[in-house]
Amino acid sequence: MVPLASDGAAPRLTRVHQIDPLAWAPLLAASEAEGWHMLRRLMDEWRTGANRYDQPGESLWAWMDAHGQVIAVGGLNVEPAPGRPGTGRMRRFYVHPAWRSHGLARRLVGAVLASAQGHFSRLHVNCESSASADFWTRCGFAQVGGIDGDAPALRPALYTHVRLLPQLQAA
Repeated sequence: MVPLASDGAAPRLTRVHQIDPLAWAPLLAASEAEGWHMLRRLMDEWRTGANRYDQPGESLWAWMDAHGQVIAVGGLNVEPAPGRPGTGRMRRFYVHPAWRSHGLARRLVGAVLASAQGHFSRLHVNCESSASADFWTRCGFAQVGGIDGDAPALRPALYTHVRLLPQLQAA
């Protein structure tokens, strides 16, 4: 485990507007070493312009270490069709193994949830492991169907967890 501020500078959470492949390379390599390919998809979609997290209400967030390397990431997109209006999808959440157990993921979710306020009334997430499902449940998302052993086609929906957001009332 890496000390949170080993060199006197704590990691910083920032909204992503540009992707520098060199700054993302260690995180990408770590995710692929663990068998996760969502960051490769994120980078490919960003490069081609297919998804830049720039639609109304969307955002991509990253934790950066003191050297400018990305150590964690997570984003929010409008739920793809045939999603219901007012629904967003939390996606591409990943924390570098050396930076786990510092609360970065929870704070990342908090930032994304704050950015969703006023844009979405419902958020979805699709978990591919029981550890992921446990994390999202601790973050206030309710499970909507089984994930262990269920093929995606057998799930009741294209997402595994949901969280309703309070509706803001005009004063």
